[in-house]
Amino acid sequence: MSYGVLDLAPYVPPMRLERSEIYASVGWAVPSLKGLATGERAIANWDEDAITMGFEAARSCLSAVQKPPSRVTFASTTFPFADRSNSGIICSALDMPSSVRNEDVFGSRRAAVSALVRYFETKEDGLLVASDCRDAKPGSAQEMNYGHGAAAVLLGKGRVKAEIIAVSSIHDDLVDQYRSRKNRFDYTLEERWVREEGWLKTVPQVIENVLNDAAISTENLDKIIVHGSSGASRSVAKKLGISQEKVANNLYSSVGDVGAAHPLLMLAEAIKHSNTGDFILMVGFGQGADVVLLKRTKEKLTNDWDFESNRRVVKNYTQYLSLRDMIAIDFGLRAERDNRTALSAFYRKNKEITGMLGGRCTKCNTLQFPKSLICVKCGASHSQEFESLANMTGRVKSFTEDWLAYTPFPPYIYGNVEFEGEANIMLEFADFGPGQVKVGEHVRLVFRIKDFDDKRDFRRYFWKPAPS
Repeated sequence: MSYGVLDLAPYVPPMRLERSEIYASVGWAVPSLKGLATGERAIANWDEDAITMGFEAARSCLSAVQKPPSRVTFASTTFPFADRSNSGIICSALDMPSSVRNEDVFGSRRAAVSALVRYFETKEDGLLVASDCRDAKPGSAQEMNYGHGAAAVLLGKGRVKAEIIAVSSIHDDLVDQYRSRKNRFDYTLEERWVREEGWLKTVPQVIENVLNDAAISTENLDKIIVHGSSGASRSVAKKLGISQEKVANNLYSSVGDVGAAHPLLMLAEAIKHSNTGDFILMVGFGQGADVVLLKRTKEKLTNDWDFESNRRVVKNYTQYLSLRDMIAIDFGLRAERDNRTALSAFYRKNKEITGMLGGRCTKCNTLQFPKSLICVKCGASHSQEFESLANMTGRVKSFTEDWLAYTPFPPYIYGNVEFEGEANIMLEFADFGPGQVKVGEHVRLVFRIKDFDDKRDFRRYFWKPAPS
């Protein structure tokens, strides 16, 4: 029975920043960036991070799955927590059983591809999630090149969308870039040296190992996914004698480089636009290389994604810096508050807060949030059973655009949302601009950062209605 990709789904934040806006603001200091100032890059909103983006990809990937996977692996170089299970938060938000094995993998931009290699070697079923929310120093080439995003891949045996044929890995402590624990931004080395020593020496060796194992040649390849610059992609293709037309779209013009998630993001696009029988070669690079060879099957993809969905362009560079907490805007006294989290209460209400579980009355079928001892409609006692609202579509009953209350992205929009079964919840909205919310409009729930506790360096998550 074939082992490989049972399903996959990407997630790219709706917000985009045109690179020309970056150059217009910093070009006076770094005129050399002009050549990079084309297209746009994806940026996470203030309430998005690696966890929330990874959750969105995972939820889409599992949308047609009846039985949850037995294992969840989360790969990232920008985990919000160093000593808390980041993958565990995603599992809780997905309302997975506590028996699910979860793990965090990190330490390299190729962490996701490395995890994919291990999955193939063990032939285990599982969900591989990759997400990165890397910020870059203003005026740097990374600020132009980077993007934010995530992807999830469901792996196992059966009717796979792409069969994994062969894998190979090599470790080589060539430091092309790094980020220490003390620093927020990456430090990069000279690109030409990295290309000559890494891409043109290490990578071809690993690719050769994979092709030998699969008993095919470079002529049989239909698409090659290279997680690197356009120059690196062209150099590798030329070195191997592969036509440039076979090099996969690196998504630079519309998304940018999304770090550990980028190979899986490119894989999703490559599989979507490939034909039955096509061979796809994926290269993960960073202090060595992982290479995975896949073969497209006739099975159709469950998800039909569109990176332009709900696209929202930010044309104010200062606003972007503020959303990413790289400049301190004085929002006034209302922004000065203590957001300490009562972790004992959070633990008791974890299913409601993280899993968005309400209660449906078994007597009158009324749904309410949160679940309570007494039904709000019929008054029955202990009659409610847990039911998730996370994937329900809601309807806006009322809302307020508040320009006085504090939010990192004014105005603060909140209101009453009604769900099927008569559940009514007062919620904070996400991804809406001024004047965009309408009474009666349908919304979907997204898992986002609720607020930050700056004194204790903690962040809370909750659910928000967003454009459906």
